[in-house]
Amino acid sequence: MKVFLIILTIVVLGFLGIRYFLFRIGDPVNSKLSDSYFYHYRKNIIVHSPMGNWFELGYYESDADVESFQPINRDFGKDKKNVFWKGRKQTVDYATFQIDASGIIKDKNHVYTTNGKEYNFLGIIAGADPKSYQLLDPSLPDHKRMSWFKDSNAVFYRSKKIEGDPATFKPLNDALAVDANFIYSIINERDDGMYAHDVNEVIRKHKRMEGVIKIINDTYVQIGNAVVSAFTKEEFTLHTFETIRNTKEIDYFTIVVNDTLIYKGTEYPEIDIESFERLDYGYCKDKKNIYHDGEKIIGAVISGFEIISQDYSKDDKNVFYKNVVVEKADPKNFTRTSENDVWEDGKNKYKNGKIVN
Repeated sequence: MKVFLIILTIVVLGFLGIRYFLFRIGDPVNSKLSDSYFYHYRKNIIVHSPMGNWFELGYYESDADVESFQPINRDFGKDKKNVFWKGRKQTVDYATFQIDASGIIKDKNHVYTTNGKEYNFLGIIAGADPKSYQLLDPSLPDHKRMSWFKDSNAVFYRSKKIEGDPATFKPLNDALAVDANFIYSIINERDDGMYAHDVNEVIRKHKRMEGVIKIINDTYVQIGNAVVSAFTKEEFTLHTFETIRNTKEIDYFTIVVNDTLIYKGTEYPEIDIESFERLDYGYCKDKKNIYHDGEKIIGAVISGFEIISQDYSKDDKNVFYKNVVVEKADPKNFTRTSENDVWEDGKNKYKNGKIVN
């Protein structure tokens, strides 16, 4: 009996110890408004824990006043003096702070973004007028609507003020927008692969031409007898035709205009449309040829062709830099070195398609 009581005592103490150290959240402050604000299990404080999953998603002990604190929504709340986001006190005007039905966060002085420079603190949207700031177009699809806003003076994209007439500005697809006078490229990132980085820019590119606008897909737009794209190295490409009889979407980056295939903003007038196949790094092929950025790779044999980088490829006989043969390079042993953009084949080193020994 004595042994049983000792074991029971150890189990109970162990359970209480685990509960004391691991159970950090107690009851929700207001479960109807937020599933992320809680009273602490044993301390008289407010805790922010995303969906109550503090172990995986985090946990923050707020300095909010416990008696007066109430959630505004999942992550926002306020007490008798301050506004909080994710449990952190925010520098805003308390008396006029609001989150409207569109999700716009503002007070009498500023419009705010949750993508501020300082983690877990609101950022100010520079140049935004809180009195007139609103959705650009409430009819846009959900994934686009919350990226576009306007006030009485300007258009805003992802919290950045951009060029454009707020009265007539209209995003057309993922790549392009127009207003009454100009065409704009929407550039969300630059570079590829490990070098890719967000930019979120909208750039005025070209005077708007005459003609009816037809959205071909999320990459291309037809305006009159021209087709426009922005997913190109130049970030804007204009293709003009005497007349456009028909357009056809193949995939996100590929369309056919009349009988000409356009891939990533490059025209391929010689390519066989039925056998077209896009490859990595801007390469593509049809049943007869391989192409790099719109240029035929002369002499490349399809059966043994292999892409080895953004600029280099090879077949059984040759190594190619973009669309030309790399002289003297051995395709069997051609490989990248540890030096920046330098390659070798056991005999020579190469950079930009040239021997550099």
